[in-house]
Amino acid sequence: MANWKGHVAGGVVLGGIYAAALSYAPVQQYAEQVHLLRDWQAMVAILVLSVLFALFPDIDTNSKGQNIFYGLALVVDILLIWNGNIQAAAYLGLVAMLPVVGKHRGWTHSKLAMVTVPLPLLIVPYLYNSSAVKIAAVYYGAAVVGYFSHLLLDGLIFKHFRVKT
Repeated sequence: MANWKGHVAGGVVLGGIYAAALSYAPVQQYAEQVHLLRDWQAMVAILVLSVLFALFPDIDTNSKGQNIFYGLALVVDILLIWNGNIQAAAYLGLVAMLPVVGKHRGWTHSKLAMVTVPLPLLIVPYLYNSSAVKIAAVYYGAAVVGYFSHLLLDGLIFKHFRVKT
């Protein structure tokens, strides 16, 4: 089982492979449609999302991932309240509590969570602008790749593959 540094490294490696794959056929045409190949900031966003979601499964225990995600949730919640979006702030608070209700290596370490937890990255842009789905799909892919790296390093994808640090 990798520590947080191992998960960051896994997120960077698999996120980098994913970003590089966007520049090759057959996805090259798709990536050009969303202007990723010419936008270094989008590539950085892909790596950041991959690393964040590589840390996410450990949000259910005292960890660097928990510190990062609850810190981000606090900032976003304050901004929502400040802007008068009390209902959205309440939903964020409710959703943020869910991981700590379960046990460590519970639902946050599942393959189902790997594809469902990042879904807001795909759904929210669609709700506001359906033409944003193409770019949202690329960022959703980065989040899933990062999450996958965590499960892979913890030995939950292939039963005989586990990285010990």
